[in-house]
Amino acid sequence: MSRAARPRTFHSADLADALDSGAVFPFPSAADVFAAAARVRGFVRRTPLERSAWLSGIAGTDVHLKLENLQRTGSFKLRGAYNAIASLPPERRARGLVTASAGNHGQGVALAASLIGIRPVVFVPAAAPETKKRRIARFGADLREVEGGWDETAAAAEAHAAATGAWYVHAFSDPAVVAGQGTVGLEIVEDLPGVRTIVVPVGGGGMIGGVGVFARAVGGIRVVGVQTDETAGMHASLAVGSLASPAYGPTLCEGLSGDVDERSLALARQVVDDLVLVSEASVRRAVRALYVEEGLVAEGSAAVAAAALMEGAVPGLEGPVALVLTGGNLDARRLAEILSDDP
Repeated sequence: MSRAARPRTFHSADLADALDSGAVFPFPSAADVFAAAARVRGFVRRTPLERSAWLSGIAGTDVHLKLENLQRTGSFKLRGAYNAIASLPPERRARGLVTASAGNHGQGVALAASLIGIRPVVFVPAAAPETKKRRIARFGADLREVEGGWDETAAAAEAHAAATGAWYVHAFSDPAVVAGQGTVGLEIVEDLPGVRTIVVPVGGGGMIGGVGVFARAVGGIRVVGVQTDETAGMHASLAVGSLASPAYGPTLCEGLSGDVDERSLALARQVVDDLVLVSEASVRRAVRALYVEEGLVAEGSAAVAAAALMEGAVPGLEGPVALVLTGGNLDARRLAEILSDDP
């Protein structure tokens, strides 16, 4: 991994000026991921990477779980949120912060902002899991519920930003957010030298974009994304080479719902090797199996990666494999319902 070969980094003041002016800013680089790792140290947990004998047996190769369900806020989203907010100049942060979220990003922004001494405004769909909404409020954010889905929620947050001048902390295409999520890839590479495949759940593309940037810099690592049939915005967009908005159905993976944007799609086209789909039924089975076999609580948006291995959905799988278990914020009632399913 040659430091001299890394692309140029961005700087927080330049980033704020560029995005305020509407300019298109370059993708983050591996150097930005290293900078993010230094910035979030002490505020974000370095989560364990543990071998799963159960999934290794299914896959026929060594499989390790990156346990972001054990992260503060119960999700990887804190990494990107803290890096983005801490990267902003103090005078820019003083104008306020706002975001839209299905739940986990909102928690990340709420906690990150509180650590820096700011109270953000977080818009979420009214139908978001109660566990996530409670925690957003508990972390001190001004929680605002929106009737409708992701599009209505994002529109409400964007309108607030336009009206107040607050900085919109985008959930997946802010370069500083992407670099923060990329610290997951950095930790995997450090803890599992020789890793050949990283399997990542995909929603808007921030996590797989950050992990992919770092994996490309290292070389020799295949990056595989996973979505469900009902959350296949990135899959559909990659298939046609432009933004696509497929019809979404009921899903256990609300964190993967919603469309991608031009920036996240462009980055995914550069750093994602494969993106596979699994069924919602297989995700339920994976949530149950992760609890029964590993004692882990995984929300649906995280369990998609395990479902892909359980269903043999990743062709030519080569190990060692690192599977990112992105979050564990599953309502107790929903978990009990899934555990009552017949095995």
